[in-house]
Amino acid sequence: MRLFQPQVPMLPSGIDLTGKTIIVTGATAGIGLEICRQLLRHKVSNLIMAVRNVSKGEKVRQALLEETDIGSKSPKASVTVLELDTENYTSVRQFASTFEAKFQDLHVLMANAGIGTNDKEFASSGHEKNMQVNYYSNVLLTLLLLPILERTASKTGKPSKVTWTGSREYTNASLSGKHPLGKGDLEVLKHFDTSEDIDTLGRYGDTKLMCLLFQRQLAKHYGPEKVIINSFCPGLVNTSMTDVLPFHLRMIMVVVKALMARDPSAAGRIALYAAVVASTETHGRLLGDMELDEPSDYLKSEESQRVGEMVWNETIDEMAGIMTIPTWMKKQQRS
Repeated sequence: MRLFQPQVPMLPSGIDLTGKTIIVTGATAGIGLEICRQLLRHKVSNLIMAVRNVSKGEKVRQALLEETDIGSKSPKASVTVLELDTENYTSVRQFASTFEAKFQDLHVLMANAGIGTNDKEFASSGHEKNMQVNYYSNVLLTLLLLPILERTASKTGKPSKVTWTGSREYTNASLSGKHPLGKGDLEVLKHFDTSEDIDTLGRYGDTKLMCLLFQRQLAKHYGPEKVIINSFCPGLVNTSMTDVLPFHLRMIMVVVKALMARDPSAAGRIALYAAVVASTETHGRLLGDMELDEPSDYLKSEESQRVGEMVWNETIDEMAGIMTIPTWMKKQQRS
């Protein structure tokens, strides 16, 4: 975490999302809600709010549409609430199926849903819950929606976009610090399900590191001509994300956020920059403060390359049990 966060510039003028269909996951609060607000202010035609709680989502949808500046700028916007529980593979598949039955195009997928639990918990898949929500489900959703994103790109003549909410907290991952993968370990993803002594921040950092490693490998196999896939770090933002921390850490974060946290509107601008402004040079990369983020020493290391190849191959195995893997998604020979 940076001691001081730079000011986030305003978005370029002239952004007009008329005619665009955009999905935002984790859309009812925090950064996700702000992303929805800013998309509507930029005249998005079809906004899909992917939420765990549909009843809450409908209330948030109505409140958004009643905001004066949104009503005046996007009077014809269609905002649809669809259920998506990223703790559950079945829900992810159902969401993708429902979306494709309702919509012909998809210009942008903003995979924002994420958690950071205090205690180690497991999802129905059997995977550690943070990893399930922040990593596995984002991979599955991206792959399931890739065909419609590609078809949309063919229609428009411009790349569609997949933007994940990432974090520079990947630098605090346990894997690159206190709990590195042993040279003899054959499975990196299983490591997170079985390790018992990874702390809260380490678990969260691990999920964001896995996202980066996967996207970096993906960029070697899948070019940005049809779909640009990137991620962004919003920085420390004044949201409820830290409310799950232990009491003593929450008290510390209250002070830290009061001194240096960004308003959600600044985080929203970073998100929109990554999703609707940034171009092919961001494919497989993390953006921070509207700029390409300098990779950490770990990401530049040979160990990162080794682990990244393991993550890629193991993720293919995981997804193969759920969906038909794209033909371009080939396992990589270990270097």
